Amino acid sequence: MERLKPGARGSFSEVVENWHLASSMGNTGVDVLATPTVAYLFEGAASDALAPVMRPGEISVGTEILVRHLRPTPPGMRVETIVVLREVRGSRYLFDAVVHDEVEKVAEGTIERAILDGRRFERSVAEKRKPVVV
Repeated sequence: MERLKPGARGSFSEVVENWHLASSMGNTGVDVLATPTVAYLFEGAASDALAPVMRPGEISVGTEILVRHLRPTPPGMRVETIVVLREVRGSRYLFDAVVHDEVEKVAEGTIERAILDGRRFERSVAEKRKPVVV
């Protein structure tokens, strides 16, 4: 199966709900789309871009996110996230990302995801769960 080439796109959209808000994440009184939610939106769009080229047994994981949150978005508005693949470095895929609400661009940045062997990843997680003897 062929991997993605620069220019490939992915998308992800959601209607902003209470759990997406900064106030739900401890920022009392700030009832707008939270910056951590923007990172979540980037993850969804990048995962969408990678899904068609994933081989059986593979997973993708986020490795780096840069978010520039530009404008507030109130609850009830739909946000649409688009990512465009900029660069491929081995198993790592670097995407440019942009989020628009129904009025304007509200965020931009980059997200890097890596495609990994799922069994190998699970073994590393299981190894970490083993009790540490001191």
